[in-house]
Amino acid sequence: MKKNTSVLLAKVIYSLFIMATIIALIVVYKNIENPVSTNFLLGYVLFAVLMVIYIPIITIVNARNFTWNQIRKRIVKFTSLLILFTAVNYCFDYIVRPTEIDLLKNASTGLGVSFGIAFFDIVFSKNKTTV
Repeated sequence: MKKNTSVLLAKVIYSLFIMATIIALIVVYKNIENPVSTNFLLGYVLFAVLMVIYIPIITIVNARNFTWNQIRKRIVKFTSLLILFTAVNYCFDYIVRPTEIDLLKNASTGLGVSFGIAFFDIVFSKNKTTV
């Protein structure tokens, strides 16, 4: 029952984050300036920072249910996707704007996308599953 509760909690948190992101984009796009929208945006930034902390922690906690072979496959997938996305991002930057290439930005984008692809389903995993 505890795993079902944690999966439900993760789904609720992700849903809240998606709705808050949509509202924050509307507030910023329409340039709404009042105390409520300012407080909401500050709360959203705090919520986003907490999500950045929550996702890796819950991924590590849930990864304990997987066998070492499954984790190794995910790490290999993560590493290969990281290299691929960083290289593709670097190539696009080289073609589009060769004077402003930022390798740290390219690597961080690749890191986030590859982590999301390789480990996203672990957040919602209930028990030992196949990769």
